[in-house]
Amino acid sequence: MRKNRKTSHPAGLSILEMTIALAMMAVVFATILPLFRNIQNSWDSRQGAAEVIQNGRVLIDHLNRNLMKTVRITAVSSSSTTNGYIQFEDNDGNSLRYDIASNYVQFGPVGSLSDLAGPVSQFQFVCYDSNNFVTPTTEVNDIRFIQVETTLTNSTALGQDKTFATSVYLRTNAKINEEGITPKTSFEFNIFKGETPALVQIDDNHYLCAYKGWDSGGRAVVLMVNPATWEISSGVTFNYASTGKTPALIQIDDDNYLCAYEGGGSDGWAIILTINRVTWTISKGTAFEYDDSKGKTPALAQIDNTHYLCAYTGPGDNGWAAILTVDTGTEIVAKESAFEFDDLDGGTPALSKIDDTHYLCVYEGDR
Repeated sequence: MRKNRKTSHPAGLSILEMTIALAMMAVVFATILPLFRNIQNSWDSRQGAAEVIQNGRVLIDHLNRNLMKTVRITAVSSSSTTNGYIQFEDNDGNSLRYDIASNYVQFGPVGSLSDLAGPVSQFQFVCYDSNNFVTPTTEVNDIRFIQVETTLTNSTALGQDKTFATSVYLRTNAKINEEGITPKTSFEFNIFKGETPALVQIDDNHYLCAYKGWDSGGRAVVLMVNPATWEISSGVTFNYASTGKTPALIQIDDDNYLCAYEGGGSDGWAIILTINRVTWTISKGTAFEYDDSKGKTPALAQIDNTHYLCAYTGPGDNGWAAILTVDTGTEIVAKESAFEFDDLDGGTPALSKIDDTHYLCVYEGDR
């Protein structure tokens, strides 16, 4: 008897099943592909940003390094010019130039520039003279302060451009002739001794000078400068203290000036000096001892019309600061408070105002 033999075949996919499978794959790819695209775009953007930052750092460092060695500016673009230039002479007499061409910053000797950094969409120079940091100038003989702002373009489609800025103060300019600084006639304001002088301006032609005299006494004198001849003369010397070492001066108003100094026994003293603008003579108020232990090498900074910060080397040669109050009506000085800002050392402090409530103090600390 013969047996029927059936051939075994695997079951196939129906058209419906294939359609569903393809639809599911399409959904998966539609979900995944944008993620890969975003990852790629993010990577490109980060790479572009890193390139911009690196180019910006190189450019700013290059500007600082070369402009700080400038002897004089010979040409500069207007402060309103977005794609500007500057031309200058360095210490070695080389005539150099920063310029922009085809959106790239170029640098080199005049007539032989080469690409330095880019691409950029801004390369702007704003220059000021030494007496006015508000109104820009293009007068090359007066330029002492230069601000540079540049925007580097991100090469990626979604990347952001980045702006860099720097500023340079020129130590010299064209007003110094080729042979160097030309000294005028010196003036001997004290024929015996004038140690550790301090100076403050009264007006365009008069200056108050305080110093330690030959007998360690505190002396003050008004110095007059003739702007036509640049000759110096002096008024009558005034002795404001029997001991007046390392004085510091600051203006209170048009006629009154606060003077802090190291008095007898190295104590800290302060006094108001008053200028007579007719005779240019000096008078004084009542001296005030703001530290009866030690008050060496004082420095002063104005807080407001009646309060002044005084930093000094105090007891133990530590760093101290006191707030001094002045009354110009009575010509009396008083002390509000004192603070020990360094309990180890605080030699030869210097003060500078930051804002209405903050003051920067630098000093010689613990060695």
